[in-house]
Amino acid sequence: MDREPTILASDIGGTRIKIGVVRGKRLLARAEIDARRHEGLAAALERISQVGKKLCLNNDLTWRSLTGFGLSFPGIIEPKTGKILSTPAGKFDDARHLNVPKMTEALLGLPTRICNDANAALAAEWCFGAARGQRSAVMMTLGTGIGSAAIIDGVPLRGQHGQAGCLGGHFTVSLSGQECLCGNIGCAESEASTWALPAKARAHPAFASSKLARENVLDFAIVFRAAARGDRVATELRHHAIRVWAVALVNLIHAYDPECAVIGGGVMKSCSVILPQLRRYAAKHAWTPWGKVKIKSAALGNDAGMFGVASLFSEP
Repeated sequence: MDREPTILASDIGGTRIKIGVVRGKRLLARAEIDARRHEGLAAALERISQVGKKLCLNNDLTWRSLTGFGLSFPGIIEPKTGKILSTPAGKFDDARHLNVPKMTEALLGLPTRICNDANAALAAEWCFGAARGQRSAVMMTLGTGIGSAAIIDGVPLRGQHGQAGCLGGHFTVSLSGQECLCGNIGCAESEASTWALPAKARAHPAFASSKLARENVLDFAIVFRAAARGDRVATELRHHAIRVWAVALVNLIHAYDPECAVIGGGVMKSCSVILPQLRRYAAKHAWTPWGKVKIKSAALGNDAGMFGVASLFSEP
């Protein structure tokens, strides 16, 4: 008999929501829907419920076989209550006023666990991916924002209010930097995240003559492609971003003393460019007299959040 719990899991992103049925390290069924974040989290949970039920029906999975529902969300989550304390600016703004565990248990008839998305991603990488076998690890996720997470001596770091370990994107990396959406000055996120990138690019004095000026939407995939073709502005933006990520990584290493650091997010499709530079910077600037932190690319890709929240049901 298979004793691993079977979990309906969902990972909420800024543009897409992933929904899957997870058993251990196996993804039994999977679907994606548009986030439609302007409609709010309550509406998203209704759609997640509908899609989850269809997934089970279409894949010969009975609802009774499910142990629970796990939700990965991009915000600060109070550990004891599952209350959402913060949301990304302009996204799922109703979330802070919802009792999400109570709502999803009513919708699905399943016990619910909710987790910050970076914490969920690291839990998955620690159980099944790049951080497997390590006692202590940190993760930095590079995307619309910059997230982080830490596991110390095998215990996920959460803190009193769910903030511990997950605010690496809000480490100060520039005393004269821009004000961040969080209210701090010169955060790693306000210097080198996807939401900050368009303003950073347009502020470059040569932007008008760059190929980037012809793009309707600017993200790091476009910047890295243009840099590879020799575009000056893109090359400088790429260099600046990698430098910021490297500084934030050293801060994580100093703060949490990990054996391993995992870097995730869609931008890591360019890991062959990013990882060597992060490793060189950390080797030079991280104060680790015991040795060197292993710096790795995430192994589980876009499904890490679902694996991570599912793993919460295996915790004592």
